[in-house]
Amino acid sequence: MKQPIEATVLIENHPCLVMETFQKLNINAHVENVKLRDDVTDHVAVLNTKDDKVVEEVRKASLRVLRISDNKIWIRTQGCAVCKLLYHNDAIVEKIKVVGEKSIIYTLMLPNMSSLKTFLEELNNVGVKATVINVNEIGEEELTDRQMEILKLAYKLGYFDVDRKISLKDLADKLGVSAPTLEEILRRALKKAVKYYLDKKS
Repeated sequence: MKQPIEATVLIENHPCLVMETFQKLNINAHVENVKLRDDVTDHVAVLNTKDDKVVEEVRKASLRVLRISDNKIWIRTQGCAVCKLLYHNDAIVEKIKVVGEKSIIYTLMLPNMSSLKTFLEELNNVGVKATVINVNEIGEEELTDRQMEILKLAYKLGYFDVDRKISLKDLADKLGVSAPTLEEILRRALKKAVKYYLDKKS
């Protein structure tokens, strides 16, 4: 079986509702992170001001907003076309970097090149321009940063406890991925972790 890949993709003409709202209201801010869900997308945005009026303006745009700190807010939307494609495809979002008013660079983990090709075709079908910047095959031996993050969270929340404290579905919701995708990530990550332990003990 071929190894999973890590792809860096630049998405231009991004239809992000939050970025569009910032642009429309002339608010100087950027999206720092997103969490994908089935029917909504949560955004963490950083404002270049501490003005409460800005938060009120964003609220008026029919977006659910919570203040995290003086210059950081949490915004929930119905999710744009790109978010929906990311959630329903075999793609795991590892990193997000906003590089322009409507441009975002995503670092994604995908099962294979075929999955990347399908994702790019679907982006094209919704009118989004996507450019692949880099593709790397993920080695069999090392845990990726995302796998390590997921294993740590699963352990911390009691997923591996005998009396499991969190279900696969609830853990998947927290991570913004589907349950089948999370199950596959955990399977691959645990295989690597067990192999590492056994090799060390042998």
